[in-house]
Amino acid sequence: MTTKDIKMEYQELIKLGFNKNEAIVYLSLIKFKKADANQIIKDTKFHKNIVYDNLEKLIDKGLITFIIEESKKVFQLSPSDMLIQFFEEQEKEIQDKKKKAIEFSKEIDKLTKKAKIMQEAQIYRGIKGIKAFYNQTLQGGEILAFGAPQASVDIMGELFWANYETKRAKQNIHAKLIFNPSLREYGKTLAPKITKIKYFNQSFEPLTETQIQDDKVAIMVWTEEPFLFLIQSKEVADSYRDFFEEMWKQAKS
Repeated sequence: MTTKDIKMEYQELIKLGFNKNEAIVYLSLIKFKKADANQIIKDTKFHKNIVYDNLEKLIDKGLITFIIEESKKVFQLSPSDMLIQFFEEQEKEIQDKKKKAIEFSKEIDKLTKKAKIMQEAQIYRGIKGIKAFYNQTLQGGEILAFGAPQASVDIMGELFWANYETKRAKQNIHAKLIFNPSLREYGKTLAPKITKIKYFNQSFEPLTETQIQDDKVAIMVWTEEPFLFLIQSKEVADSYRDFFEEMWKQAKS
């Protein structure tokens, strides 16, 4: 068997479902007809762990067997029809995967047809990015928000929030807010005619806030450099809106 022949068969075995190392070890055993692991290690120049690992894989696939001779394992090829059986099993597995892919494809088509509105996502980073987002909210409808921590006031500053609330009142944009307990005093400063506020009954205060407006959901993380993840999707917004209403029933005034 020439080097060219070995290379050709090694490539063919990979096409038929072997991994590279399995193919090389298998071809080495074909050359010897029967060999112990040391012979294959010398022939392939693989580390012994690679040879032993791939011999075990080939045994599991039924392609080789071993016998004990003079207290050591000697490996040999299984009957040739086991190779055919192995490829038939590979073919069946591919057909099963193809069948599942077709089923998933049909499901994806159904979901795609239902999603009439394209989902979009944006990220706002830093105080300027957060300000830009809030300026956009002054062009929308009712605001629902939950989870605002004291950090949101500390980071943006009371002056920013005072100006924002003045503009919101001028635009007559109503809001329902569920604050963390730390914002109870701040909540008293908001215009009651356009703002309804409730509070979570918990001492633990996460640094995240979620806001729903029209077809948008904004998730804000109030760290030293705040950032905001904005999702535009009617489906997602409606889902969050339902979730908010359930929390609103449980929150305290």
